[in-house]
Amino acid sequence: MTEESGPQELSFQPKFFTNASNKKTIANKDVYTQLKKLSKELNGLEQETANTHSLDAVTRQLISPSLLRHKESGVVAYVSCCIADILRLYAPEAPYNDGEIKQIFNVFIDQLHLLSKTEDQFFPLREYLLTSLATVRTPALVAMLPDAEDIISRFFTVLIGVVNPSLPHSLHMQILDILQQLLEEPKSVPQDVIDVILLQFTKKRQQDNPAAHQLASDLANGTSDVLQKYIYQYFNDVIVSAAQQRAGQMQEQQADGDGQAQRRISGSSSSLDDLRSAHYLILELNKSAPGTLLNVIPQLEEELSVEDVDIRILATGVLGEMFAEKGFTLAKRYESTWKAWKGRRADTLPLVRIQWVEHAVSLYQHQPQLSRELNDYVVEKLCDVDDKVRQAACRSLGLLDVTQVVQAAIGENVVDMLGERCKDRKAAVRSEAIIALANIYSQIYEELEQGNAAAHRKWGSIPSKIFMLRYINDPDIDSKVESILTGAILNFAKIKDDRSRCQRLLVVFNSLTAKARSGFYSYMRRQRDIIGLTDAFLDLCEKQDQGTAVDTEGATVDQQLRVLTVKISACFPERAKVENALAQLAALHDSEVYRGLRATMDAENDIKAVRKHQKSALKKLSTLAPNLLDATAPLWKCVGLTTTNRALVPFLIEHASSSANAMGAKSGSHGQLSGAAGVLVGYITDVFPEMLQFSSAELFDVDELRTGTVVATEERLALMVKFAKAIPRSIPHDPELESQLALFVRSGTSVRQAKYSAFLVTQIGGAEGLCAVLTGDMVDNLDNTHIERRAPSYAALSRFAQYAPAAFAIYSERVSTYLVQSVLMGGQGEIVGDDVMDTDDWVARDALGDAALAKIYAVKILANWLVGIDRQTLTRESVQTVLGALRQLVRNGGEIRQDGSTSALNRQHLLLTAATCMLKLASLVHFDKVLNVSDVLSLSMVVQHPCYEVRSAMLLKKLVPALVARRIHVRFIPALFLVAHDPEAAMRDNVKHAVELHLSQIRPTPGSPSVVEDSFCRMLFTLAHHPDWDDSQMVDTLELFTRYIEFYINCVCAAQNVSLLFCYAGEIKAYKNRLSTDPMNRDALNDVFTKRLYVLSELAQYLLREKSISSNWPVNVYPGKLSLPADIFEPLSGEDKENAPRSQLFLDAEFIQRRARAPAASRANAAAAKRSRSRSNAAANAKRSKNGPAIASNAAGGQTIKSESKSKSKSKSKSKARGKRAAADSDSDDDENEDDVNMDNSEDDVAEDVEMSSVAETSDEE
Repeated sequence: MTEESGPQELSFQPKFFTNASNKKTIANKDVYTQLKKLSKELNGLEQETANTHSLDAVTRQLISPSLLRHKESGVVAYVSCCIADILRLYAPEAPYNDGEIKQIFNVFIDQLHLLSKTEDQFFPLREYLLTSLATVRTPALVAMLPDAEDIISRFFTVLIGVVNPSLPHSLHMQILDILQQLLEEPKSVPQDVIDVILLQFTKKRQQDNPAAHQLASDLANGTSDVLQKYIYQYFNDVIVSAAQQRAGQMQEQQADGDGQAQRRISGSSSSLDDLRSAHYLILELNKSAPGTLLNVIPQLEEELSVEDVDIRILATGVLGEMFAEKGFTLAKRYESTWKAWKGRRADTLPLVRIQWVEHAVSLYQHQPQLSRELNDYVVEKLCDVDDKVRQAACRSLGLLDVTQVVQAAIGENVVDMLGERCKDRKAAVRSEAIIALANIYSQIYEELEQGNAAAHRKWGSIPSKIFMLRYINDPDIDSKVESILTGAILNFAKIKDDRSRCQRLLVVFNSLTAKARSGFYSYMRRQRDIIGLTDAFLDLCEKQDQGTAVDTEGATVDQQLRVLTVKISACFPERAKVENALAQLAALHDSEVYRGLRATMDAENDIKAVRKHQKSALKKLSTLAPNLLDATAPLWKCVGLTTTNRALVPFLIEHASSSANAMGAKSGSHGQLSGAAGVLVGYITDVFPEMLQFSSAELFDVDELRTGTVVATEERLALMVKFAKAIPRSIPHDPELESQLALFVRSGTSVRQAKYSAFLVTQIGGAEGLCAVLTGDMVDNLDNTHIERRAPSYAALSRFAQYAPAAFAIYSERVSTYLVQSVLMGGQGEIVGDDVMDTDDWVARDALGDAALAKIYAVKILANWLVGIDRQTLTRESVQTVLGALRQLVRNGGEIRQDGSTSALNRQHLLLTAATCMLKLASLVHFDKVLNVSDVLSLSMVVQHPCYEVRSAMLLKKLVPALVARRIHVRFIPALFLVAHDPEAAMRDNVKHAVELHLSQIRPTPGSPSVVEDSFCRMLFTLAHHPDWDDSQMVDTLELFTRYIEFYINCVCAAQNVSLLFCYAGEIKAYKNRLSTDPMNRDALNDVFTKRLYVLSELAQYLLREKSISSNWPVNVYPGKLSLPADIFEPLSGEDKENAPRSQLFLDAEFIQRRARAPAASRANAAAAKRSRSRSNAAANAKRSKNGPAIASNAAGGQTIKSESKSKSKSKSKSKARGKRAAADSDSDDDENEDDVNMDNSEDDVAEDVEMSSVAETSDEE
């Protein structure tokens, strides 16, 4: 019907009932027929043109209970669709009253509930009903009902319930439309509706019905302006109710006298569960519908400052996650909330600070633009006073996915402080920090390998930070670093070929600082030492299996096993656990496990073989004793040779030798990697020389020597020398190699080429004839050698003198006479061609002129001859010739004749060389006996030389390693304590470290005093003969020398030995001085020195008593019998005893009074200042250094002593010498203040291990 034809009327008037009462319906079949026809015609009517009067009869029939509650679901479905059309045609008014509308919508809801049955035959009818309701906006009728809450709640419950992933998207949108109408039309939203909506955001509902969650999210976003106040009210009610409940519980328990109520309530009450659920919903709403939380976020801000701990923790965590939400910068929209949240980093409770830092670190990942505000705060939490906060900060950083954006966000100060936390005093913090650094490095390694400069600046120091931890010398740290090295740092398990493994090892090693490389080297040494102990342990286990009860030395196998298990377990954390596990391992008596462990640490196996044997042995161990797997895991990781392995050696040698980028390094820094490869091969040669046996052909390749540059040739020769020293007589017999080495000896212009080649020639089996020929050539040309060839010739000759003594012996007298008279005493030192510089600044040996080098190697020739020659063939004259020259050089500060003909720079080098040679001779028993007390005193004074390089080389590279390795007599120990006035704190720290860690553990016999304790009297003797002693200014002298004794006390003294040291000091008064430096006036000088000894005796006792009082140590009578060294002390005779020096007082009373009045810091400053003044007269006669005050000389022997300045190098001396004077000397050794946060062992506080310092020794001493 068209518009022109008039209104549309319903032509079909159905009769659904048998009578006018409308109670009994006609047959079901007829009902279906009429409903279908009616539904079709109603559907065709248009709202604008329909004559609603024609619908009146049908309208009343359709709401009959007989139809609305018909037992046939299809009938009800048709009736619902017809009523929906009636409502459409009558819109906007409804032809029903409120009660009838409620009844109708309840039927509608029942039908919509069946929408989930998509396969039902009447599903299209229900779909039509849903579409009609959504399109016509029929639910608006519900909003006008007076009590519509129940119907609205039913709508939400049913419609959200029927939504599922299989429901068509169109229906999903229609349901969303209906629900939005039901929220927007009413004046208020029932609480049940809010509950239903929020229920969809719980974790369980999200998992069970993600479609319903999505519907709720879409609904919340579409009606956020409506829901805001209701959601705020919901959370307010929950949070306030829970908070009030918790407050009441706390008050009740506090009334009972329980001060820990809050702690006990936490985590157990239902109120806390409600709080957690509410805050979780806030998080989910923030993810899906953040617009609904407009009023909730300020509420969370208030929670940050409440007294309830758990609420603060929840609020801090929830806001942290909300700030981290991607795509929504909450921090910018709610600046006050952001500011309040940042303030929680300083919360008084560690748990809150932990929550804060964990979420703050996650912002690097999710909101990197906020990093500028966070970096300083994260550093602050890395230094937090609570170790759990520091641990959480480190752990959070380790969990980051370090993309390029994150790399840019994290500040360098965060990386530096994370490195400091690796040295934290708490093991858990150290572990997390080490793991974090390693994980970060593993993620950014590729960028470092590709040469990314920005990445290298920020992250390239990570391996150095880790390997510097070796200086702490803590088994827990060492074990963790070893695990991290094989894991995240090198990651060899994920690299399939050895060439790539070598590349990664080189990139890591090349990034290390010099000190970190020493740490890496020390870890290699530690691994070797533990392998040695483990190998001995396995030997005993095998002996035990064979039934051997007692070994050749009489000790039982069980006793030796116990000793070894103790030694091995001391290298690892959880010492008792490892010790017990090793005992159980020994009791297994399983040869397969033992063989697997031995193969794991066999230097002849490649990485693949090591892992195969290790895997097999651990599999067997897991069947025999699975409980031992975890306990012995640190040992298996430590001894497994997977980091340094023979399979890598050929590639390291190739890389060290190649002049082009043969390995395809991506970094573009092949030259640097080549140098690193050379150093690594040197390390391997020192520690695991067996690994090079399989690559000796590559190492001794003659073509590399012929075609390489001078520097490359020197480096290759240096590696050969190390290998030859590690494995004697291992150089392959190759005529071409011998010829090339001989060529270097005869005509090489490089000192290193000549001396290395000479040494290698001496190590070739059957090359004695060649040694004799070359030695003869060198000797015959001693005075004919061109100026530019003198130093290389002398360097080569110094090697022949030591390693081919038979060939050199023929010319020994001729050579020694010539070198002493013509080179060292003659005019060849300062002739044209020598680079004489009018400066006291230190210059490296390689930068010296040829003539100066010739003098140095002349000294070495003399000393090396004595070292190499058979003691049976030595003559008194030859020994006196060499020793006489060395003594004069040491006592005269680098000259045999003190005539000033040698430049100051050359004197420094000659002095250091002569002192080093005398120590080398002192390591041989027959020469140690020849060195007298004056020699020891002269050598001791070298550690106080004004040149920093001289005294540091003498002390750290020569004296300390020799004493620790027990190569020289303990009479050299007192020289260590002469560094008490050294302006460099590192020098003092090194000595203290060596004394405490090594020398104090050395005892001649169990239970006897240590060698350091036994050297106390020797130190006082050395001080009595010190050239700074001035009897005319006794008080100043005592203040000056107090520093030496105090330094000794700080290094050695403890409650256990203070009585022993006190007794040692007192025992000196029963002796007198045995040595006089002037034989013409022996008795008078002995009396002077004896009186000085008595003064020092009383001074030492005074200082020991002072220390014991401040430390609350008892000083008891020492029960043992003591005797002083007979070489320097002579017991008092009967006549001397009658004078009773024990009953006399020698310590100046004015000194005691002045010390009692002055505080400790003032005393240190005064001593330093007086020491400076005490040298002023002699300094007037000494040459003034450009970089510091004048240095005084010993008037008697010309020995220079320590000044308050140094000349470390031209670049360093000018900046470091200024201001070093007395003020630097006043630094107290007791000043070790650390606050509760900075519990690290700084690299400056811990000296290098002496094993490391030996790495730094130049090859000149080879």
